Amino acid sequence: MSSQRQEILFTLSIPPYKSPAAPSPGGKITLSKITLPSNDDDPTASSSISSHPATGKPRPKHGDPQPTPPIYLLTHHSPPDNRLTPPFLQAYLHALLKLQHSGYPYGILLTTSSIPKFYSNGLDLATFNAETKSKYLYPLWRKLLTYPMPTCAVINGHAFAGGLMTAMFHDYRIMNPHRGWLCLNELEFDAELAPPMAEVFKVKVSNATFRSLVLEARRVTSLQALEMGIVDGLGGVEEAVGIMTDVEGGYGRGGMVVGVRGRGTVYGGLKEEMYSEVLRALDGVEGEEGMWKGRYDERRKREVEEKGLLERLGREGKAKL
Repeated sequence: MSSQRQEILFTLSIPPYKSPAAPSPGGKITLSKITLPSNDDDPTASSSISSHPATGKPRPKHGDPQPTPPIYLLTHHSPPDNRLTPPFLQAYLHALLKLQHSGYPYGILLTTSSIPKFYSNGLDLATFNAETKSKYLYPLWRKLLTYPMPTCAVINGHAFAGGLMTAMFHDYRIMNPHRGWLCLNELEFDAELAPPMAEVFKVKVSNATFRSLVLEARRVTSLQALEMGIVDGLGGVEEAVGIMTDVEGGYGRGGMVVGVRGRGTVYGGLKEEMYSEVLRALDGVEGEEGMWKGRYDERRKREVEEKGLLERLGREGKAKL
C-alpha cells in the first residue's frame, strides 16, 4: 500500500483457547486508521479519479472534492487459520464496540486478516452448540449487520463456512483476485444451517447462488464470486478504500453521509429495516436447540409415515397384479 498510511489506534488480545479439534494459541485484533494522501502531498494530483476503482471504466470529473470520512481497518490475527473460537468472537465484538462508543469519529470500517492464507476457516465445531452460538457468535453478527458505519470485509484468503458467513454480515465484500476460495461446506461435515446462517444469504445473494453454495458445497473463486454477486469487487485493502470512498461509483455515498453528516444513527436504522428478517432469526435463537429437536422429531415421523405409505402402495400394487 504505497500511497496509504496506517496509524494503530488500539490492539486487543485474543486469549489462547484449548479445543480438541482446533486449539488456538490466541492472537490479537488491531484497529488502525488509514490516512489517504491529500492533494497537498501531490501538486500534480487532480480532484477527480479518472476511472472507477472496481470496473476501470472512465467516469466524469466532478467539481469540489468531497471530504473523505475516516477509514478504519480492523485486522484479526489468530493462527493458524482465524478459527472462530469464543475468545476470538469476544475480542472482535469488543473492538467493534470500542470503535463505536469511545469517541472515534464515524467513518468507514474495513476488516481483514493478517494471515495471508485465511480470512477465516469458520467455527470451532468441537465447541459450538446452540448455547455457545447464542452467547458468542450471534451477538457479533448482529452488531456487524447493524453497525452504524459502512462495513467492508476484505477477504484476503479462504473464507469457509462461518468465515464466509461473517463476511456476509458486512455491507460489502472485496476479495483477493489471486488467492482463496469461498465455501459453505456444511454438507461435507454433516451440519445443518441455523436460521441466522441461512437468512443472511437469502437477502444478500440470488436463489441460484444460495443453492450452489449450500446444496453443492461449491468452492468459489474470486472471479466466480464476483459473477455470482457474493463479492462487490476484487482487490485488497487499497482497492477496498478506493471503492468505499468513490462517490460517483455509488459505493462511497453512504460513507460520506455517515462520516460527515449522519453520525451513524440513520445508517444503522436503515440496515435494521433492510435486514429485519435476519435480525428476527438472530433474536429468536433462544429456542434454537428446541427447534432442532422439533425438526428432527418431525423428520423421523415423516420417515415412518413414508415407509408405511411405501409398504401400502407395494401391497396395493401386488393386489392389482
